[in-house]
Amino acid sequence: MTLADIADVPQAAWVVIAALLGLIFGSFVTALSYRLPRGEDFVNARSKCPACGTSLAARDLIPVVSWIFNRARCRVCASVVSVRYPLTEILMAVLFTSAVWHDTRLAELGLLLLSAVIMVTLAIIDLETRRLPMSLLAILALACALLRWFGSGDLAHGLIIGALIAGLGLVTATATRIWLGAPIIGAGDAYALGIAGLALPWAVFDVFLAMAGGLGLALGVGLRVVRGERMFPFAPVMFAALWFSLVFQEQLIGLVAEL
Repeated sequence: MTLADIADVPQAAWVVIAALLGLIFGSFVTALSYRLPRGEDFVNARSKCPACGTSLAARDLIPVVSWIFNRARCRVCASVVSVRYPLTEILMAVLFTSAVWHDTRLAELGLLLLSAVIMVTLAIIDLETRRLPMSLLAILALACALLRWFGSGDLAHGLIIGALIAGLGLVTATATRIWLGAPIIGAGDAYALGIAGLALPWAVFDVFLAMAGGLGLALGVGLRVVRGERMFPFAPVMFAALWFSLVFQEQLIGLVAEL
């Protein structure tokens, strides 16, 4: 079943709907990425200003719009509200839009959108805390396994490749921690690589690795030059490469076949 089967609505209209949903889920991602690492309730607790603790009203929670009209400040205590909130909401709108534009099959689309929510949440958490919650990685792995099943159907092959890649990553992390005193990649990064191996056919996985490696090198050099940091969070570039590889998978397969 596709979006066209639900209602006689042109794809462009579905794209607009997806953008609006992306903004809403972007607001959820900002709350989840802030509360989960701190052990706070992200289901029932009301949103509040982290500076003064005031519960936010509905007019303070309109994606992007509230941040602009409140001039990037809390309406009560005037403390600065980070730009990461509207940027995350806009990013989610872009990701949701790209997913609907390239795949209108309901099952695959729903899994893509769920994957976008989890990947962006993980990327933000990794940027801020340098760790990846296993609960979110497990949900992402399940979504990617179902995507592999609905797509190519060779789920068993994906599970084997994903497990081997994750195992190799864990061995690398342990060995480099012993020999160098610090791991090249973390355990969470190893699991994320395994998830990519689970989700992508081998030809597309090669493209993913090249893309993630290039983005990681650029980020690492940039942080070293600007901030003098030797270590950097690798998950955000991995998930950026994974999302691109998932959404444009058919085009990448065709491109690789022509080479």
